[in-house]
Amino acid sequence: MIETSALATQIYKVLRNEIISGIFAPGDKLDINELANKYGVSRSPVKEAVNQLVHEGLIEILPRKGTYITQLRFKDCIEALDARFMVETWSASQAIKHVSDKEIDIWKQIMEKMDALLIVQPFSYESYSKLDMEFHQLLVQWARNKKVQHIYNSINPLISLARVGYNEVFENSLKRHKDHLNMFEALKNQDLSSLVDALQQHNHSLKEDLKLHWNEQLYGPIDESI
Repeated sequence: MIETSALATQIYKVLRNEIISGIFAPGDKLDINELANKYGVSRSPVKEAVNQLVHEGLIEILPRKGTYITQLRFKDCIEALDARFMVETWSASQAIKHVSDKEIDIWKQIMEKMDALLIVQPFSYESYSKLDMEFHQLLVQWARNKKVQHIYNSINPLISLARVGYNEVFENSLKRHKDHLNMFEALKNQDLSSLVDALQQHNHSLKEDLKLHWNEQLYGPIDESI
């Protein structure tokens, strides 16, 4: 049981990364036996990993059809961004009350790493994206609420999946990077209004980019009325 669970956790992490990085595309059908052979394990840990990814929304099981990488809808992604913004603004209102100088310095260090990536070519979007996610997750973590953290972590995979197939990732990352600086300055100055404004600007920019770079070949046409 323990061994199987440990294997399932490892496979979950690998498969999740392959989905988010675009190795599997939305709508791709998954075969449990093929995945088990690929990873050199039995079916059980693969099924456990797949079930966890179903719970996160990255995989869907269609009755009498099979197991597929989730086929995204534009409206779902916009709603996920709104949910993320809601969680982040609440977290900001809590974190700003007791965040320490040491914690704020962690944000500064992450920004410095992001700065360094933006001046190196070729641009590593994967590395930048991981730092970006860590930056935002820390704000939620500093709210000191495990249930809210769990909700937040369930939202992000869908947003990451929507970015598969993006073009011009360097230009988009550079454009939004100033939002991180504004968030940092607002938190350091305990200015909640400015922090929420920066989060709102960031959310608006993400929505604009999502619509501009929506990959209709992968996801189908934009239909905001669904």
